[in-house]
Amino acid sequence: MKILAYDNFKPGVTLDDLRPYLRDEVSNVWRLWKTGIVRENYARADVGGVIIVFELDSVEEARRYTDDFPLSKAGLLEWHFIAFDAPLPLEFLFDPTIDIAKPWDRTAA
Repeated sequence: MKILAYDNFKPGVTLDDLRPYLRDEVSNVWRLWKTGIVRENYARADVGGVIIVFELDSVEEARRYTDDFPLSKAGLLEWHFIAFDAPLPLEFLFDPTIDIAKPWDRTAA
């Protein structure tokens, strides 16, 4: 299952509060990325923070990892989670006579 985790800085947290932890924070996420636990990692464009996509069995497992992050241990972040999986096999909803032959991309050149 994929679990999208995004963080928010707790009220009053500044970049100066984060600085002492950033090297360890980034190293920790990189280690998890190299093992396949973290599948994607993004900086948030709307506010400060990150979005991490985990590949795990449960939100509880993802929370266990985020609780272990240096910035979390320092009490600077709060985390939110969204679990998602592959959609229902949508193909069974379609009429079997629909043309699905190649080329699939039939957009005008």
